[in-house]
Amino acid sequence: MRLAPLASILAVCATATTQAPPGFKTYENKHAPLQFIYPVVFKEMPLPPTEQVEVAKFLLDKTPEELKKVDPRLLKAFTPELTVFRFERALTAPTTGVPAAGDAPEPAGPTTVKEAMVAQSRVGSWEEFVKRFERWELRADPKDPDLFRMSWREGQLAGELPVGYVARRLDGNTVFGVYGFTLGGHEKRFRTQLVKMAESLKLAEGGGDELAAAAIDRLYASGKYRGVEARKAARRAMARGWKALDTENYLIVHHSKSEELIKRIGREIEAMRALYTELFPPVGTMDSVSVVRVCRTAEEYFQYGGPPNSGGYWHPGNEELVFFDYSYTQKTLDEETKKRQGRNKLTNDDSLLVLYHEAFHQYIHYAIGEFSPHDWFNEGYGDYFSGAVLSDTTSRVQRIGPSEWRIHLAKDMCEFGEDFVPLERLLKAERAEFYHPKRAGHYYAAAWSFLYFLKQSDEVKANAKWAALLDTYFNTVKDDYQQRIRQFGENADLGQKMVAGHEARKAALTAALDGIDLVELEAAWKKWVVELKDPWPHLRKKRK
Repeated sequence: MRLAPLASILAVCATATTQAPPGFKTYENKHAPLQFIYPVVFKEMPLPPTEQVEVAKFLLDKTPEELKKVDPRLLKAFTPELTVFRFERALTAPTTGVPAAGDAPEPAGPTTVKEAMVAQSRVGSWEEFVKRFERWELRADPKDPDLFRMSWREGQLAGELPVGYVARRLDGNTVFGVYGFTLGGHEKRFRTQLVKMAESLKLAEGGGDELAAAAIDRLYASGKYRGVEARKAARRAMARGWKALDTENYLIVHHSKSEELIKRIGREIEAMRALYTELFPPVGTMDSVSVVRVCRTAEEYFQYGGPPNSGGYWHPGNEELVFFDYSYTQKTLDEETKKRQGRNKLTNDDSLLVLYHEAFHQYIHYAIGEFSPHDWFNEGYGDYFSGAVLSDTTSRVQRIGPSEWRIHLAKDMCEFGEDFVPLERLLKAERAEFYHPKRAGHYYAAAWSFLYFLKQSDEVKANAKWAALLDTYFNTVKDDYQQRIRQFGENADLGQKMVAGHEARKAALTAALDGIDLVELEAAWKKWVVELKDPWPHLRKKRK
């Protein structure tokens, strides 16, 4: 089925989304700039808040017969998806050269990671948009120049090959349409769905979102919450089926089926925030509203953009803390996976453990001036707070216990020298080394155990320099960064801030280690970890 000519599409688009045909449903977000229908076998996925071109994204939710025999690993890697897009073509070409005398100065570059991501996401021409398809070869349909077939060109794949289509529309300077991909055996059905979806597209009429906007406005009419505009924007962008819960400092956007879990997250993240603030006084007023996104399952988390082999993450560009409902994920696992788990079943406690960890990253980013401290400090404290034990009645932090996820590898490293990370190497490691896939687990375990040692050891408390190490690092990195930023004036750009952050980290580490014998400190740390009581000895792997 070929894409209908533009004239005929414009003639019918006024009624195309009035009633969805069988097998399709109407897109319901009244705040979106486009209206359309999409196949019922696809589910809507949320988009990152920095996305400037994609309007809506949908992933296949029900596997058709054509794909049931495909290798599950390949189907997981290329889950069929459909994406609606829209952008405005630039009216004038950018100017180059040296500005003449009296001209306004060049605008400053991005000042934050978010601004940089927003700028990178924008496109002003079809040629710029096509650059998003660098893994694909696009060829126009000889009968329709606005329909393009996508062929995978990155390496060899066993079995079915991914294939896709881009359907383009133009209304004045507005370019919009649908693109997506599937696997070869499903191509015919998928192409029909994509074309029908493209034929339904129409630009949203002004005022169509007034009722939806008014409903959101009423939520914040009382003036109870700050950061109202940011909260409204996040609610307007919510995908179908997602909900939100407001707390004093956070907006929890979620797809969980457990209201009990979401309410508990709301209570306990505020309790953790109070502890973070007490231990790490911020450099200034922290009035930003932090978004916490809770996906329904691990699969949905990874589809949204969760890094491989992670259980949650804080993204400074999107300004979101993202993780998933571990308890519900447990219900979706196949029997083979459950058998491999043994007694290590996923529960709400795992979700909260990740919350305490990632919420620290989110907090410290703003507390020290919107950049990150050394990874041993950042991840070490994240895992330290993951051991928080909160009161069921007051939701206050009662104590900090060891990390169930790190203690056993940390003990193996210190007791048996199993890929032990030397202290000096740990403290000086930059991101590429700390997060290297083959060693990241060891660096995490080393960072947690070193932090836990500094916070819990009686030997540390008796040594003034050791006991001051963490506070010295925090205060120095915070103050040094502010001093360096002031040298750039009021409008420091992101590049200048990155240089300032790098130098502040080095200065903080130098100050924290002043007068400390690292060999002596490392020996005490290793000995303490070996002797640390293990609350979960049955979960530690037996050594042969």
